[in-house]
Amino acid sequence: MATTGPYYSTQLTNIRATPPVALAVSDHSGKLRIAYFDYTHGIVAGTAADVIHLVRLPAGRVRIVGRLSAIYHNMTTGGNTVDIGWEAHTDLDGSTVAADPDGLDDGISVETAGTILVGTVAAVAALGGNKLLNSQTGFNIILTSVGIPAA
Repeated sequence: MATTGPYYSTQLTNIRATPPVALAVSDHSGKLRIAYFDYTHGIVAGTAADVIHLVRLPAGRVRIVGRLSAIYHNMTTGGNTVDIGWEAHTDLDGSTVAADPDGLDDGISVETAGTILVGTVAAVAALGGNKLLNSQTGFNIILTSVGIPAA
């Protein structure tokens, strides 16, 4: 005879264990923090090598909630795309985390004004648009573009 439920998520299984396994605050009872930015490019157009540093994330375990993270853009330049990612930083265990300029979004069209929901690359989208990042000292979320138009 087959058994049916109840079934528990990994997190609930850990909480129900004897003794309970503590969950990281990035997984349970964490605080929602907001990092707001705005940016207007200068009168000279940028190049494909230019990087815009958008926000600084704090040290520790930080979960980016993609469905709550949005960027409005008005870079209406024909064929323009942007990538969103992070700069290199040091992980909690002391190892180096390489920069990943398109770790959150890759090749998002900004040909017409609109809003980008952050976290569309396949690996991040598969987790509901969420990305867990760890650092000892904090790091910046960055945006790169094939060409940043003048303001």
